[in-house]
Amino acid sequence: MLPTEIAYFTGNLFLALVVLIKWKRRRDVIAARLNRGLCGYVATKKAFRRPVSEAARAESLQMV
Repeated sequence: MLPTEIAYFTGNLFLALVVLIKWKRRRDVIAARLNRGLCGYVATKKAFRRPVSEAARAESLQMV
């Protein structure tokens, strides 16, 4: 093997390693954002639940 071929091979391996690390980091960031978003969605869903009054409950039962 010539020294230039070794250099190209080493460069390709290094670039492949860098790309794999970037993809892994990006995947982890996306997963963390998704989990954080879902937790926030569930928290806001629980926070904005209003109790239903008895009159509204009776009215909805009469419609059925």
